[in-house]
Amino acid sequence: MGNIQKMLDNAITGKFNDISLNESKMSIIENSMWRYLCDCQMSYQKLLSEKEQIQAQISDISHQTGTHIANIILYSQLLEEQQELYVNNSETAECLSIIRKEAEELDFLTGFLEKLSRMETGIINVTLKKQKIMPVLSSITNQFQKQALKQQIQFSIEMSDESAVFDLKWTKEAVANVVDNALKYTRAGGSVSISVKAYSFFVCIRVSDTGTGIPEREQANIFTRFYRSEAASEKAGLGIGLYIAREVIKAQGGYIKVDSVENKGSCFSMYLLKDKVS
Repeated sequence: MGNIQKMLDNAITGKFNDISLNESKMSIIENSMWRYLCDCQMSYQKLLSEKEQIQAQISDISHQTGTHIANIILYSQLLEEQQELYVNNSETAECLSIIRKEAEELDFLTGFLEKLSRMETGIINVTLKKQKIMPVLSSITNQFQKQALKQQIQFSIEMSDESAVFDLKWTKEAVANVVDNALKYTRAGGSVSISVKAYSFFVCIRVSDTGTGIPEREQANIFTRFYRSEAASEKAGLGIGLYIAREVIKAQGGYIKVDSVENKGSCFSMYLLKDKVS
């Protein structure tokens, strides 16, 4: 018992070390306790690392937000100064374009902060209800139609009369994150499509694209928070969209999976329960 007490005391004071043990000189209980404390120590270190990463992300976003706000104020002032002198000229149009882009960046950053806050506080409280899937698809159409048109991507959604058990608000966000990811990695002239298929116990919302695809070695990591592949370095994003999508679908009793071929495209399948589990 002396060894167990010593290990516990060291763990409480943060001095626990992962040391090599001679199992022949230690009881089975002591050895099990040692392994348990090793696992706890590793989990604690992982949490500390993630916390530091989150703090760095928030600090970086705060800095970027300040820059965008300063630019919006500057170009707004320029427009005000030119308002009486110029009407519909190229300089005014350029200022308006810059203001719009800066506002879009701010919208992205503040949206990320909101998602990050939800993720850290565990606020994914779903209210499950059996309902039609079409309102989710209609919302996605309204949200992304203009973006797809601007990127010259064919965007299509298959009409569906299927019903499933899900939370409307959170499912919209989950599907939106997947669609946003698809548009981000699909080139002009490509396509993104959404379809629905019913199975015995699940209803599947499938998002398919003709984008860059995901290397097989990376597919196991894409739902990990903050994960960004090497190919994503030039794209806007902070690596939590697919993570949140997975957490939302999982919280509703479903699951998400991906099938992808590099340089050909990807297909994300989100499975929702067809009926409530009694």
